[in-house]
Amino acid sequence: MRSLFALGLAVAAFAAVGSVRANELVVLDAKGVELAAGAKIDGSAKLTLPAGARLTLVAADGRTIRLRGPYEEAPAPSTQAAQANMGDALRNLMNQRGAGTAQLGVVRAAGEGVDLPEPWIVDVARSGSRCLPANAAAVLWGPSFGEATEIKIEPADRSWRARGNWPAGQDRLALPATIPISDGTSYQIDLGGNPAAIVVYRIPAALADPVAQAAWMLEKGCEDQARALARMAAR
Repeated sequence: MRSLFALGLAVAAFAAVGSVRANELVVLDAKGVELAAGAKIDGSAKLTLPAGARLTLVAADGRTIRLRGPYEEAPAPSTQAAQANMGDALRNLMNQRGAGTAQLGVVRAAGEGVDLPEPWIVDVARSGSRCLPANAAAVLWGPSFGEATEIKIEPADRSWRARGNWPAGQDRLALPATIPISDGTSYQIDLGGNPAAIVVYRIPAALADPVAQAAWMLEKGCEDQARALARMAAR
């Protein structure tokens, strides 16, 4: 049994944005082809995929392109007149996915998700997918209680269990490095008797562009965090 300690807010810094040319595509996911997440390809050049291969790409303007082999042509042959700014690209990306970013400052109705104050926090009040940068510490986010409240965490395989207190008057709890939060792992988190099943995905380090990060997050089901990322970019 390990103890949890509030170590203060340790939210990962907003990723630096690399220069992306108007017709450059970023790889989000690849199967059956030697391309890794974060790789950049020229959308106007012919791309060859063998039978059974799958490739998901995102364009600078937020368009998501899904390809399946056999495939042998340019995935985005037309040259764009200008690259959309980051805020517009994120809106385009999430509007095409139905993520509702047209009014980024409006709180969504019950059952439609929640508007997070920051993208890189783990909402423990409800079940679902959560996305974090590759090497970032996990910062839990939840309701603020008037007194210290018990929190319990364990992975789906129950190989360990951590128990501690959620600090009174705080809506965040930074987990120490001794609590492993691994990519693709399911966790049961119980805060004050309210359990939530959460799957954590680590964003590949090579995905440094926020548009690509948001697209990857939407692929994994981290919609609330993707919308928070879009709001941050729009400020």
